[in-house]
Amino acid sequence: MGLFSNLRKATNGVDTAEATAKAVLSMPLMVAAADGQIDDAEIHQILNMCAFSPIFHAVGAERTHKLAEEAVAVLKTKGAEALFTDVKDALSPNMVETAMCFAIRTSLADGRLDESEKTMLIAMGQRLGLPQDTFVKIFEVMMMLQRPAT
Repeated sequence: MGLFSNLRKATNGVDTAEATAKAVLSMPLMVAAADGQIDDAEIHQILNMCAFSPIFHAVGAERTHKLAEEAVAVLKTKGAEALFTDVKDALSPNMVETAMCFAIRTSLADGRLDESEKTMLIAMGQRLGLPQDTFVKIFEVMMMLQRPAT
């Protein structure tokens, strides 16, 4: 087992599965906090997405909750810019798309897209190098997923 466990480690000793999970999780948390608070609908949406994502199965539920607590602590003490800077390099191009799915879906959890959330999403997508057409596709699909019954 010792030989194979090293395959999961990045060259700098950081667990890449954990770094990816933290980065993906940080994006929806930043969007949720963009309007000044993270509400219950957003928390439930984030927990739901994590529960069904193989990204978080790789680190486990307990560690996922700790990663969320760590990210929220950075948001509270240092702000979104510091959190974004800490985690952005852990996202491959594919994980950028996934993180944006999480972030956009979270922004729609309460049934509305606040201007602060919209601004955060656009800036996040641009800074992560997500092509605009891909951003629009993700947004359209997330809108379909978040339609109310009425």
